[in-house]
Amino acid sequence: MSLTLFVVFVVFPLIELGVVIFVADAIGIFPTIALLIAMSAFGAWLVKREGIGVMRRTRLAANRGELPGEQMLDGAMLAIAGVLCIVPGFISGTIGLLLLIGPVRRPVGRRLVRRWTRMASLVGFTRRRGAVEVEWVGDITPTNSPPNAAIELGPVND
Repeated sequence: MSLTLFVVFVVFPLIELGVVIFVADAIGIFPTIALLIAMSAFGAWLVKREGIGVMRRTRLAANRGELPGEQMLDGAMLAIAGVLCIVPGFISGTIGLLLLIGPVRRPVGRRLVRRWTRMASLVGFTRRRGAVEVEWVGDITPTNSPPNAAIELGPVND
């Protein structure tokens, strides 16, 4: 785990910085800065657009009575893509923009879920197959007022 954190917080930023310096050397500092800002703005706009679509599909699935698992995975991958698009850098921006493409996002998300599930089972969080015990306590809906009765809010000082 510490090796992963070291790579994410030390090695990857150094590689990003090297790529930015290489691009700045090739096209100039101001075009490089403009390109980084444009990538971040375009990525944020695409994340918003895709996120609205995912929210719409989630709502439709929930209205049909389905569990919106695929849409939730899409939302999580969009959140990761949004972070990668906002962080200044060509590598992270490119990965973030690639994650905004549905045919790329879904297989990557499924692979991450399989990996995290496998890691969780190694730690001790395993799925248990079997029945879930539920105790019925009855209807707990309050019925002491008629459905169209006026609601009294309390004393009013006029």
